Amino acid sequence: MRPVRKKSYVVFVSHSTTDAWIAGMMSRKMRGAGAKTWLDEKDLEGGAVVVDGILQGIRASDEVVVLVSPKSVKSQWIMFEIGAARIQGKRVTPILNNVAKYDAIKPLKDVKSMDLNRFDKFLVQLRTRIAKKRKRSVF
Repeated sequence: MRPVRKKSYVVFVSHSTTDAWIAGMMSRKMRGAGAKTWLDEKDLEGGAVVVDGILQGIRASDEVVVLVSPKSVKSQWIMFEIGAARIQGKRVTPILNNVAKYDAIKPLKDVKSMDLNRFDKFLVQLRTRIAKKRKRSVF
């Protein structure tokens, strides 16, 4: 009997277009921690139906990270992505960037958030989740 191939751990990165550089840096750090990331800039091609791409990306992900910033709290796309992730039962972690916890996005008020300045702590937790998934998927 052959062992089952290890499935990648995928993190969907939700962010406002104006925060693309920060989201890209977060994505790079998460890839360094062993995750694959879904990021619209690299995973949506020109001509793609955006809604379909987002839903497919969330469906294929193990969890969702939402970069919460002064711009993203006003984004209807961010709200859509959060709703889609929560309906699918995905773990959703808000990462706060220049936004107070109580000023953050309302659909995430019941979820423990982390400050961008403590992103290293998130990465430690992410590595643990990745290791658990790999352990479960070996056989």
